[in-house]
Amino acid sequence: MRQNAHTLTLFGVSYAALVAVSLIPLFAVGGLHDATFGIGMVIGIALIPVSAIVVTIFGGLLPRRRAVPSGVEVAARPAMPAVAREPFEFAFAAWNGIESREAVARLSKRLFALEIVHRYETGAIAVEDGAVRWAVAPVRGALRIAGWIEAEDAETRAMIRAAIEEFLIDELGIRLESLAA
Repeated sequence: MRQNAHTLTLFGVSYAALVAVSLIPLFAVGGLHDATFGIGMVIGIALIPVSAIVVTIFGGLLPRRRAVPSGVEVAARPAMPAVAREPFEFAFAAWNGIESREAVARLSKRLFALEIVHRYETGAIAVEDGAVRWAVAPVRGALRIAGWIEAEDAETRAMIRAAIEEFLIDELGIRLESLAA
């Protein structure tokens, strides 16, 4: 939800500004009559998609505010131990018509449904949950997805790899193939 807070705030501000600019003159000229309220209601409803268009056009131009931790907060954080990155890769058959990009997109939808916080940008998934981090991306030009897992213990790494493999097999019906050495 934090990812959308900036967009929602920008939408609310633009909607309020457009309503103020259009309704204040309407009520100043028309007074407080039933017809003026009717026209104001139509204008208020019509400004919802206009505000969405304004946010879409100008939303990328405004800088996003990023929280920068203070020196005390940075010093108080415990140092993360060096964790080895374990790569993995799954190859699959094309008999069911699912491509690697679509498999990663569906995995992102599944993570969203399970309320697992993740980033899905440029076709790749990135998850960071405390000391556990992992990422998955489609391999271009091949029916494969590749990724990596960083976790302190091998059990956690194996569990994440097995969960991704289970999703591909059970939920997408993909038949995994062994990779050539």
